[in-house]
Amino acid sequence: MTASFAGQERVNLRYMQGRVVEIEKRIADGELPDCAVVDIGKGDVLDINALERLKKARFSKVPVIAISTHLDPIIARGLMRVKVDDWLLSDCRPSELQRACEKALHARSAERSGRHAQCTTLFPANGGCGNTTLAIQTAFLLGGRKRHLESICLVDLNFQDGTVADYLDLAPAFQLSELSKASGRLDHQMLDVMLTRHRSGLAVLAAPRVPGRCVDVDGELIASVLGLLSESFAHLVIDLPKNWYPWTDNVIWGSDRVFVVASFTIPALRQAHLIADAIAAKASPEAHVSVVVNKFYEPLMGAGLTRKDAESMLTARLGGFIPDLGGVVNDAINRGITLSEVRAGNKIEKRLAQILDRDNRVAKA
Repeated sequence: MTASFAGQERVNLRYMQGRVVEIEKRIADGELPDCAVVDIGKGDVLDINALERLKKARFSKVPVIAISTHLDPIIARGLMRVKVDDWLLSDCRPSELQRACEKALHARSAERSGRHAQCTTLFPANGGCGNTTLAIQTAFLLGGRKRHLESICLVDLNFQDGTVADYLDLAPAFQLSELSKASGRLDHQMLDVMLTRHRSGLAVLAAPRVPGRCVDVDGELIASVLGLLSESFAHLVIDLPKNWYPWTDNVIWGSDRVFVVASFTIPALRQAHLIADAIAAKASPEAHVSVVVNKFYEPLMGAGLTRKDAESMLTARLGGFIPDLGGVVNDAINRGITLSEVRAGNKIEKRLAQILDRDNRVAKA
């Protein structure tokens, strides 16, 4: 790991060998680092306690990235108590560690400046419309334009059966039960431990799925989580579930733009128009609400549902059409990679980019 950072102009690495409890006294004096990376190994309680003492005193104003061989509930609770800024596996790539450090420094800077994020929310009008696929692609498009994916956070609020983490081949780390117990102590460090990092640098907040039982999430907890994320990132992309929950109104109100995603069928288009109107009534006056018709295809010989039919049904609510590229999408999902990695410059990516650009121009008008 240390050899990988050698020669990098942006990084001045100081390496100290030994367990945290052993080096605690050795770093009592001297110049503070901009960011500290602490390896707690298998999560021994003595090392976690030593890290907590450092975080409360010597490193109180220093972002701390913890790395360990694994993350079980005991280690997770310990790191939440310590309030580290991020966590990675010990076998992570050097590029992942560097991005985590840069993100932690960026978050501290944003926290001091009081800046809040832009928020783009996607709401499915019907099951299987591809809402999650478009949410993921939206996050990559927004981050890719600025060449700074670390400034984007993709949030999966479908706690029952969300699939954002599965689509990106990530392990979800958002522990709702742990946060519920500590809702009064929720802060940036506690939340950062539960963010998962994609190899591109994109941050993902997703909870493990809990099929077969009801998930009752407190609205104040959702508001606190999104509020903290908005202080740490430049843009949030939210994948909402199809069902409406008590906290959905607040998410809609805090969104700068909302895309209602619908399949190319008459029932889905009708439902999308109704949902878009309902959302527009609940959204802030400055928010822009539109319908994105996904899995669109041109019928042969003009038979069946046509583009003009969809335009007539959605009128001013229409945001655009995304073509049906089922093979590309399924390949990306099965391999846990992005659409552009399957087919660079694919039509889904191009059409969605056009919709985002058009939506930005409308919002500014």
